[in-house]
Amino acid sequence: TESQTGKSGFQKLLEPQLPQLPGIAPYRVVLGNVKDKLERSRRRLELLLEDVACDYDPLDYYETADQLLEPLLLCYESLQSYGSGVLADGRLADLIRRVATFGMVLMKLDLRQESGRHADTLDAITTYLDMGTYSEWDEEKKLDFLTRELKGKRPLVPVSIEVPADVKEVLDTFQIAAELGSDSLGAYVISMASSASDVLAVELLQKDARLAATGELGRACPGGTLRVVPLFETVKDLREAGSVIRKLLSIDWYHEHVIKNHNGHQE
Repeated sequence: TESQTGKSGFQKLLEPQLPQLPGIAPYRVVLGNVKDKLERSRRRLELLLEDVACDYDPLDYYETADQLLEPLLLCYESLQSYGSGVLADGRLADLIRRVATFGMVLMKLDLRQESGRHADTLDAITTYLDMGTYSEWDEEKKLDFLTRELKGKRPLVPVSIEVPADVKEVLDTFQIAAELGSDSLGAYVISMASSASDVLAVELLQKDARLAATGELGRACPGGTLRVVPLFETVKDLREAGSVIRKLLSIDWYHEHVIKNHNGHQE
């Protein structure tokens, strides 16, 4: 039973539908809406894969597993509260477990790019901004620049910048990653990593793409930021990997970022 002053989340979800659908079972109404939104979600993805414009309102489809779980959990809680636990713990509970396990994308993909491609991209940006050539700077100057930009609130990459095709490919990849977020993607792996600046370079390009995707720092892209994973491949880089990671984690911005966004774990 509900209190005199409040309504359950299930009732609030159902209420807009009742005047149009008298006599219809309430759970059928809610789950019918879930089914319709799932079908639109699938159709939207099909259109995107076909590179066809999709003008669906974001309220008409699901982007994240949490959006899909919300009405399912409300139905579950409502059934339990009205003594229908046998129904709640059957196929509905199975569906909730599937959504919680597999999400909206079934399997996450990792991205992987070679560290030199990121340096080339930053070269193009710093040269365009008359700041010099990024790859010619020593490690400390790179870290100062990257940390300063990561702490800033403005985008780094100008909208008007013209870059070579290989640099554009890197920027476009970060843009797509920002739009999809960590709900669809797993890690961003850096091949041939050798320094702390290799990791911060990816973090900066990732942050800049997320800023461009949202238009503001405070507004979140779908899902969270991708975890950045340096891959130390040469014997020399493997031997120096410990000192590189210690240097990386000694940088206040990065240390706080890993704690806040990745549960304090560095892969």
